[in-house]
Amino acid sequence: MSIRLQLLIVALTTLVLPWAGCQYARELETALRSSQEQSLLAGAATIANALAAQPQRVFHDSSDARAFSAAEGDLYVYPLLTQPLLDGYREDWDISAEPAPLPTTTRYRARLQAGSTEHYLYIYLEVDDPHFDAEPNHVQPDKDRFDRVNLWLQGPGGPAAYFFGTNAPGLIAAQSVAKGDDGLDRVVTEPRIQAFWLQTAAGYHLEMRIPLSFVGPRLWIEAIDGRGSGQSGFVPDGAAGGRLFFATAGLDTLLETYIREGTRATVVDANALKLGTAGNIASRQRGSEDPEPIWYRYFMGIDTSDMPTLPSSPDRLSGDSVNEALKGHPHAQWVLGGSNRELLLTAAAPILIDGQLHGAVVLEQAADQLLALRDRALTRLFNLTLIATASAVIIMFAFATWISLRIGRLRAAADSAVGSDGRIQLRMPESSSGDEIGALSRGFERLLARLNEHTQYLRTLGGKLSHELRTPLTIVRSSLDNLESEGLRDDQLRYITRAREGTQRLQSILSALGAAARVEESIKQSERVNFDLRDLLLSAVAAYRDGFPAAHFAIDLPQNPCFALGAPDLLVQLLDKLIENAVDFCPPDGTITVRLERVQSNYALQVANDGPLIPQALMGRLFESLFEQRQDRDDKPHFGLGLYIVRLIAEFHGGTAVAANREDGSGVVFTITLPLI
Repeated sequence: MSIRLQLLIVALTTLVLPWAGCQYARELETALRSSQEQSLLAGAATIANALAAQPQRVFHDSSDARAFSAAEGDLYVYPLLTQPLLDGYREDWDISAEPAPLPTTTRYRARLQAGSTEHYLYIYLEVDDPHFDAEPNHVQPDKDRFDRVNLWLQGPGGPAAYFFGTNAPGLIAAQSVAKGDDGLDRVVTEPRIQAFWLQTAAGYHLEMRIPLSFVGPRLWIEAIDGRGSGQSGFVPDGAAGGRLFFATAGLDTLLETYIREGTRATVVDANALKLGTAGNIASRQRGSEDPEPIWYRYFMGIDTSDMPTLPSSPDRLSGDSVNEALKGHPHAQWVLGGSNRELLLTAAAPILIDGQLHGAVVLEQAADQLLALRDRALTRLFNLTLIATASAVIIMFAFATWISLRIGRLRAAADSAVGSDGRIQLRMPESSSGDEIGALSRGFERLLARLNEHTQYLRTLGGKLSHELRTPLTIVRSSLDNLESEGLRDDQLRYITRAREGTQRLQSILSALGAAARVEESIKQSERVNFDLRDLLLSAVAAYRDGFPAAHFAIDLPQNPCFALGAPDLLVQLLDKLIENAVDFCPPDGTITVRLERVQSNYALQVANDGPLIPQALMGRLFESLFEQRQDRDDKPHFGLGLYIVRLIAEFHGGTAVAANREDGSGVVFTITLPLI
């Protein structure tokens, strides 16, 4: 792992600061949520106590403790904000709830909904009857067979019964049956109770308007099929059913005096039906001066996966808070509400009158009020910590990059300290720095200086050995000559012969050791001349064919002259070393190929031979001095100086020497590049 990456990882540990801030924020949020719950519960309890002190302004009939039962005909009356038009449609009622189905024992279905304004009660009825029949002008209500709607009211003046029938769709008035002076039943029209009969493809709609002065605590409606095949609805049945549950007039205005902005208050009766609502839940809108940071939702988002959803209904409230309050226990709960599933806090407190539970007060508040406090307290803190972390990471990364560049320069200098010619570059970068990298650079310089001394010693070792051993070897050879002149026995002559062979091998060794030194000296004294490289190769290959009659030579040269600037005698010596090497490794039936071609701005001189391949591990060391890895194939000593001399001559001419294996694996190729004139 690089130093830059290590320092970057160290710099990233500063992210523990925002993490610690997140933990602090969550603890603060828990405390704020608990405080807000208690505050909202206290507000709900205060409003509940205030309303319990004036029950006549909240409940219509506080003595009726029976539960709401739609199955028995109880009907919730929705408060209407505007007076609807009598047209058989309910779209202008602005109520999201669907009409409630009426009971039926046949397939004659009907649905009912009620609403009220300040002066009127509105009833909307949908009837599914594909066999609609219009009523004639003269009706006998107890004997007719035509569709009609019966209406019973328990009003302030006592019970009253009405019905609606029509001979054509449109605006109609309610009718009732009364005894005439002659004792016969007569149909009497009540023009103050009006309705609109709208025929549809499935049956008909009936939208009626009744003055509230006609309306008492109960109402029953029944739709009858004129064919006598069905009915749907309720009829008066003793004391049960038919009750009307109205929202309390003026309660909304009363509630507004108790609540603050951003809070919604709802009063429900013991059946959880809404009696009045005031206020609204206004989510805090962030302006351009207070944008929510992108990272905020990831670090500080509230987990809502386990939170319940607040059920939404136009006529009643539900949920754990409402249920607990209607059991007599104050309760607060965080829920998800609205179409956007916003986080809300609900708190409900029971309304107790003389120890009896009559309803509850429910307060709702958007969590944005809580989040606003947290945001203002923590956004600045997080911004500062994130900026500090980012700055630390950038500084660390820049510092690590600078360190890496310095170490990279030192590494590059160390890689190139020993050149291809064996010369050592003693000067290293960063050696003047006073830090650890500077000390490391100076350590490299001292190491290279010692290595250079050792290399210089090795360079001159061959010449020194050749000079020092020449005189002792001459003495040994002269002593052997004197011994042979003394007339020795045959067994003694055998030992003398072996000693003489040894001296000859020593002489060869001394000659080889001094070859490199002589070549270096000759290179320094050589002069460059213009010559035809093609003619030089032709004459040299012809000589090799005579000198190595057992070897097979092939030559591939350009047709035109190839002029070069250099030392022809050195190039012949280079070629001698390559040919000798090729002859040593080429099998008896193999071929040695000499090729010359122009490659861009250079000549490429190649000597290729069939035979064994060069191991990949040795490719980079073949041209080093005194490097030899071959197995002895004859009695000639090998000291690894031939290819070293080839490299020296190639570099003298400004070229390079490269060895490679053939692609087909049949042998090796030595390539010498020489620049054109």
